[in-house]
Amino acid sequence: MKTRHNALQVVPPVETETPVELTKIVPKGSIRVVFWGLRIYIVLMVILVIIGFTRGIH
Repeated sequence: MKTRHNALQVVPPVETETPVELTKIVPKGSIRVVFWGLRIYIVLMVILVIIGFTRGIH
């Protein structure tokens, strides 16, 4: 008869890995314009959804 083995194994953490330092970037130029465009688009879409829900289906 076959025996069942546990499929999950506990792996001890490796102590030699060092954490990576994260840095914050500041978008410049056209990337900043695109980000602002996305923000405006999201706000407009939320407003349209709210208008749609308040009027309902007639």
